[in-house]
Amino acid sequence: LDRLRLRTKTDFVTDRSEKMLVEPKEEQVVRDFTVAKVPPEIKMRNIPDMTPEYFSEGEKEAAWANWGKCVRSEDNRFFFSVGDHRGMGCQINIYEYCPARNVLFRALDVSKLLGWTDHTYTDGKIHGRMGIMPDGTLWAATHYGVYPDSSWFANGFRGSWLLSYNINTHEAKNWGVPLAGTNLPEFNLDPVRGRMVGTGSFATVLCWDAIEKKVRYGGCPPNGWIWWERAMLLDEATGKFWSSDMSDTRYRFLSFDPELNRFERYELSAPENPYTKTVGQLRGYTERRAMDGAFYCVAQNGAMFRFRSEKPSVESVGVNWDRGRYTATTAIDPSGRYFYYMPGGMKMQTANEYGPLVQYDVKTGKKKVLSWLVDYYLEKYGYWLGGTYGMEISKDGSYLVIVMNGAFVPRDDANGSPYGNPALFVVNIPPEERPVE
Repeated sequence: LDRLRLRTKTDFVTDRSEKMLVEPKEEQVVRDFTVAKVPPEIKMRNIPDMTPEYFSEGEKEAAWANWGKCVRSEDNRFFFSVGDHRGMGCQINIYEYCPARNVLFRALDVSKLLGWTDHTYTDGKIHGRMGIMPDGTLWAATHYGVYPDSSWFANGFRGSWLLSYNINTHEAKNWGVPLAGTNLPEFNLDPVRGRMVGTGSFATVLCWDAIEKKVRYGGCPPNGWIWWERAMLLDEATGKFWSSDMSDTRYRFLSFDPELNRFERYELSAPENPYTKTVGQLRGYTERRAMDGAFYCVAQNGAMFRFRSEKPSVESVGVNWDRGRYTATTAIDPSGRYFYYMPGGMKMQTANEYGPLVQYDVKTGKKKVLSWLVDYYLEKYGYWLGGTYGMEISKDGSYLVIVMNGAFVPRDDANGSPYGNPALFVVNIPPEERPVE
């Protein structure tokens, strides 16, 4: 289906069309949004250096995809990861996109750094949010692609690897496995204090000191509390990290203070989804506070809310899309007014999701669709969008950088998968659609 040979191009293709503003006929959702009047200009390029591109029938888990967040440096460069999801001989790449030079390239071959071979039991991806210290050192941890069984550990597998890469000097280091026997599907870095906190797939929490290069904490939270392994919200003002407690279905908020190695649980949960009447765990959230001083969050069930951490409180602002859709990643502009997300995540293989890019105006409380992307890119390029886990905004708030999963397969193919050919999308937001008042 790659009719225009996007996979072989070494530069971006650029699109801007009124068709992006046409709501799909099949899209039947709650009408609580407006549609932009001016379509965005979008640059798109398939991500390079993914070898081999396709895998054998026996490797059903294997497919190139992005599973972690995108992070921006102070000088407005963007970094993200792509992995092939294999459990043996995996390949993981960290990429840099430099808008000033309009270049996208592999910055680090993680598998080579970690000494993996075709016969090594390996993790399959980077799943959390990489962070960058003031000196330019980027920190990341790997996570499994195929669930490890006892035979892996018997043959040398120990858990998640920790690594660093300086984005200025290009020096990379393998720090080994900091907490043996656990994996790190979620992590975040406090660049001010140098604390990297990750949560393990076996209910463990790791706190790594990125200044002293040592483990500050490694183990389970007290009292049987279970840190939700898909959220690690950092409040830079206090240095505390936040998530939900999975020890019961109330999903109460948990915090961790790395300076004191102290966990706290609060009699506070995400607001109820007004349509499903259910309470969900913290999932997507802004990495920075909005103009009103709150973090804007999306629960696992699509309920959207403001979260204030200083005196922990939540306030519902409805749902993110329709009656609530899974959303793993968000971005907020530097002014703190415009909150962006794409509802759907990895769920866009279902027949009723069409990839809207949504802008939520913190000042007015209104949602606006900036574009619908699924049908446009499928019809023009044969490229089926599979949603995103990586989104960040430029330093001036004028464009979004989105790491999009996708594949050149028919949308209605029951055996199809929206993974295999991830791409980078750079969405220039029309000034008319982000007024400054």
